[in-house]
Parts: sequence; structure tokens; C-alpha cells
Amino acid sequence: MITFDEGELRFSYRVVGIAVDKGRVLLQTGEGEGLWALPGGRGELMEPSEETLKREMREELDTDVRVGRLIWVMENFFRGNDLSTGNEMSCHELGFYFLMELPAGSPLRQAGEFHGIEEKSRLLFKWHDIDNLGEIPLVPSFLKSALKRIPETTEHIVHTAE
Repeated sequence: MITFDEGELRFSYRVVGIAVDKGRVLLQTGEGEGLWALPGGRGELMEPSEETLKREMREELDTDVRVGRLIWVMENFFRGNDLSTGNEMSCHELGFYFLMELPAGSPLRQAGEFHGIEEKSRLLFKWHDIDNLGEIPLVPSFLKSALKRIPETTEHIVHTAE
């Protein structure tokens, strides 16, 4: 996984999937975290980003996905907690955000919420109405409005959490 720390600074490379179905978007949270995010995971060295997303969805949802076009390349700057120590860190995350599609007959499309598999924690996945994203703690926060108008071309986003 491409993540490294330098003192109280952390850099990570994350690949994200945007699954939209019937006016809803699929989000994930770790049990007890209280924040929602788009599903995805950390890339591995020498692994193309589309393969990272496919691997992560096989690992976490036990399903194959079709990866679509790249929507956003995002530099995300925020404060976060190191899960192993609980210490707060300044984080710089480089993220690739792709459209992705679950298989047409997947029961995951019908489920309101369901659990996924993660190495260190239990994940909860849930379909959220895109029009109501402003009501939930979604990170990064630009997604609350950006998911309502997915761009036709790839955009570069620099996001600093407030």
C-alpha cells in the first residue's frame, strides 16, 4: 500500500470508485468512525489505478466491478488520526476518482446497507440519495455538491478540509 509517514505527516495514494444507481451513490464507513466516503483503497507499487479499484472491490465487497472513466484527480489535505496509534496527523492524499459499475444483477444494488470486509475494521456500505448528501458527514466535503454534477471531462481538484 502506498502510504508513508514523515514525523507527523502522512502521504497516501488512494483510488476511489463512484457507483451511482437510481439517484443514489454508494458510500462506506468504518464501524465507529462516523464519517462516510466513497469506496476505494490504497494503491500498491506497480499496480495500475484501475486494477487497484478492481482489487479493492473484490477484497471488500467480494464482487467484480467495471471501471469507467476518470472523473477527478484530487489532492486532499486534512487532519486525520493514525489508526494504529490514535495520534492526529497532517495528511496529504492523492486520489484518482473513477466511475464504477456493479454487475447488473448484483444483489448489492438492491441492498440498502451491507457489510464489507477490511483488514483492520468492519466496513459498512450504504446507498445514499445524492440529493441528501448535505445531511451526512461525507469526506472530502466537496463531494456533497460535486456528486450532483459529475463533469464530462476529468478535473483536477485541490481540497483542503476546514
